[in-house]
Amino acid sequence: MYLKNDKERKDMRKQNVSIAIIICICLLMFNPANVKAEGKGIDDPLLEVQQFVLEAPKDFPTTSSWIHNSIISAIPLYGINDTVSAYCVDFFNEDVKQEAYMIVNITSGEPQILEFHPNGKSPYSDSGQEEYYYGGFENYYVKENDGQLQNLLTNTLASRDEVLWDGTASTSGVSRSVTDGYHNISGVPDYKWRKGCTPTSLAMSIKYRFGSSVDGQNTLIDRLAKACVTDADGYTLSVDIQPGVLSYLSSKNITPSFCRAYSVLAVSDIPVFGAASNPLPAYKSYINSDVPVIILMEGAKGTSAAYPNGFGDHTVCGTGYYVGSAGQFVIVHTTGCEGDVYVAYSEAALGNFAWFIVY
Repeated sequence: MYLKNDKERKDMRKQNVSIAIIICICLLMFNPANVKAEGKGIDDPLLEVQQFVLEAPKDFPTTSSWIHNSIISAIPLYGINDTVSAYCVDFFNEDVKQEAYMIVNITSGEPQILEFHPNGKSPYSDSGQEEYYYGGFENYYVKENDGQLQNLLTNTLASRDEVLWDGTASTSGVSRSVTDGYHNISGVPDYKWRKGCTPTSLAMSIKYRFGSSVDGQNTLIDRLAKACVTDADGYTLSVDIQPGVLSYLSSKNITPSFCRAYSVLAVSDIPVFGAASNPLPAYKSYINSDVPVIILMEGAKGTSAAYPNGFGDHTVCGTGYYVGSAGQFVIVHTTGCEGDVYVAYSEAALGNFAWFIVY
């Protein structure tokens, strides 16, 4: 953590609801359609969606080995016109013994993946006979007796017109992910949160780059926390990161080739936050050179198994990227010790963010 309102210590507890890959191709189109698979003669939208979900995981890099999948449930999701516009399909992969789910649009002529979460149960998984609605990422609703919609994540109530919209004009025609770009650095440590997310994330990058020239995991994190003035609650100010890292590396007689935020103020080395100052191509260029990128986030809404309520103000270690027809994603280690987590490259998922690089 590096901001004073960070709630990370409370969010570090793992919960059952988990999200590792957030794939938001588009919002739903809310016009009814009878989907028919070309050349397959399938007239039942639900059957086609189920078959699609069983096959789709192998198109994604981290689930390419998922061959043996079985359906757990398929929940119809309604849109603004009170017609079924999508299905939320929970399924189980026998290869890795893992539950997962997809939300699939059925209104555009063929199934479209709206969200793919390969490591958890869906918000709709404990459904009864209620009517469920979908309004986009994190907008999962159940219809109450008075006609209002209750958000399954926040329990807040709202009218249908307030939270749903007709996305017909902006719906993409993409039906499945095709990789345009993917690289994930092999061998970057995946450390568990210790003393703060910033020293923990820095330790992953520094250990990968400098190996045996630096301390072991716990000592490395502890010394970085001290050098970066991380307080007892795990908070680290962004202005203290660069001098702290340089101080630690100097103690090991290491002079890095580069050590600062990607974008900084002209009169100082204070990081400049925001997507405009931290473009994805710059991130990709470092990853392609096998240089991990530290991502400083403020108010991030992206989620994972360890952070089901959103990352908030948090620091992670970027190890890779995935760019395809499904969207643009950074691959990170979250300090939750949960492996590779895909987070959409957007100011919604990453919040107000900045890259920090050391090598």
